[in-house]
Amino acid sequence: MLSKNDTILIVIDFQEKMLPHIENGEEILKNAKKLIKAAKIFNIPIIVTKQRKLGDIVDEIRREIEIEPIEKITFSCYREEKFKERIKKEGKRKCLLIGIETHICVLQTALDLLKEGYEVHVATDCTGSRKEKDKEVAIQKMITNGIIPTTAETAIYEMLESADKEEFKDILKIIKSG
Repeated sequence: MLSKNDTILIVIDFQEKMLPHIENGEEILKNAKKLIKAAKIFNIPIIVTKQRKLGDIVDEIRREIEIEPIEKITFSCYREEKFKERIKKEGKRKCLLIGIETHICVLQTALDLLKEGYEVHVATDCTGSRKEKDKEVAIQKMITNGIIPTTAETAIYEMLESADKEEFKDILKIIKSG
């Protein structure tokens, strides 16, 4: 299970030039925003990436996260030295991935993180591809390799653990708003 004390949220390539072409892009974006808001409430570190030449991070995500994205040319975030340095610096062992495209950057990042000994979770309702079949096959491939599928709401409640936690009211607002 995810724990707010040992998890890092990785937000992969939610970019202006790609999002309009993603199947169910608006729903994916809405779920991603919930998860980002919850991560901020839990004080979970967040890493944001963007693929060179695909434009800026979409406004809805950029407004939620006031950190500079790590620019990359590789599909796997983990093959970018700045990303590797940042994730190691955070010292967390559980990675929660969201982003686009599921079958390219999310998949390759997840597999590389797993190979490096991280416990990898992917919020499938916060990832997307241009074609739904590509997303489905990528998720199957991840599961087959030991990556743990989840959803935004499942991940949020795992990290919350109990209704008597101080964050409960703020989390409930996020869940109800979407």
